Amino acid sequence: MRKQLISFLILFVTLALTPVGMALAHGEPVIAVQPTIVAAGEEIAVIGTEMEAGEVFIITLEGMTDSILLGEAAVVEEGDDGGFEATFTIPADTPPGSYTIRAATDEETAVADVTITAPTHEASAVPATIQEASSESHDLDRSKSAGQVAGVIIVALVSLGLGFWLTRR
Repeated sequence: MRKQLISFLILFVTLALTPVGMALAHGEPVIAVQPTIVAAGEEIAVIGTEMEAGEVFIITLEGMTDSILLGEAAVVEEGDDGGFEATFTIPADTPPGSYTIRAATDEETAVADVTITAPTHEASAVPATIQEASSESHDLDRSKSAGQVAGVIIVALVSLGLGFWLTRR
């Protein structure tokens, strides 16, 4: 009986001290970017959901060193949840790499990842080739020269000798 009481008290204290998240009236804003991989100079669509009608989000493209203003998107009400869908052009001089699209108001922020590639005019004119897996066995040459084998043996013997010498001291 005493064990059960102690177990109950531990469980009660644990549940009482567990933080509880705050429920928001409309949830946290969420954005999605289509496509998630885009060439510099091309367009992306930014889709926002879980937002309040009337809000205006500033849309930026953020890299490791700088932030580029893409524009604004106003939330329109659609049923219970508000949202927006806006199209922006990635500047043609944007260096290839991983970026974050940020939609922000004074109070809320939503982010999504996007990868920028080189502009399409810089892409190779050669057709892409796809290498498919094959069922052929691959023979790996793992043979070692006599010098490599002798070197490993010498290092092992020297290490063993030093180990014995240190343990005897």
